Amino acid sequence: MEWLLKIVDLAKIPTKFIGSIAVVCAIVLLLPEPALEKVALLQLREDFGQYFGLCLLVSSSILLVELGIRVYRRVRAHYAGRWLRQHIREHLNRLDVSEKAVLREFFLASARTIKLPIEQPAVSSLMNAGVLEQSSTLGSRTTVGSIFSVSLSDETEAHLNPEHVDIDKFVLHTDDGKWYLNEEGQQWVLNNRPSFMRKLQRHLAIMEGRFW
Repeated sequence: MEWLLKIVDLAKIPTKFIGSIAVVCAIVLLLPEPALEKVALLQLREDFGQYFGLCLLVSSSILLVELGIRVYRRVRAHYAGRWLRQHIREHLNRLDVSEKAVLREFFLASARTIKLPIEQPAVSSLMNAGVLEQSSTLGSRTTVGSIFSVSLSDETEAHLNPEHVDIDKFVLHTDDGKWYLNEEGQQWVLNNRPSFMRKLQRHLAIMEGRFW
C-alpha cells in the first residue's frame, strides 16, 4: 500500500499541496452554479470539469493512502512498543547471574546512567532485550571493550526492583517509602560485581587523571 506514497515522496510533492489541490477541485466541482458564477469559475467547470474530477480523484486517493499508512504505522508502533515493554518485564524475571551483577551497578551508583563496556556478553544481552539503552555516541576503547554511557530504559526503571537482582534481603525501608542497602548488602554487592569492573574502573580513573 506504500507504493503510491513513495511516488509522492520521490516527486517531492508536499502533502499540503496535494490537499490544496483536492480542496480546489472539490470547490469547483461541488459548489452550486450561482456561487461559481459569482467568482467567475462556472465556465471553467464547464470546459475542464472532467480534468478537475480526475485531479480530485487522484489527490484524494493519495491523501487517503497516506492517512491509511500513517494510521497503520502508529498502530504497528503501539503494538511493537507494548510487546517490547512486556518482553522487558519478562526478561527482568529471568535474569542470569552476570546480568544481575551488571544491573546492581546502577543501584550501587544510585544513577540511571553509567559507563559500561557494551561488548561484554551480559551488557550486550541486556541491551538486546531493551533493558538497557546506549545513551551516547561517544565512547572509548579499552581492554574490556568499547565504553559508552548506558542507561536503564524507561520500562526497566519503572519495574526494576531489588528482588530482581537478589539484594532484597539487604534492603531497609524508610517511612517516606524509600529504601537503601544496609552495610552487609553494600559489601555483598561489592564482592559480587561484574568481572570486568575492576579493569573498567582503572581505565576510568586513568582517563580522569586519578591514581589507582
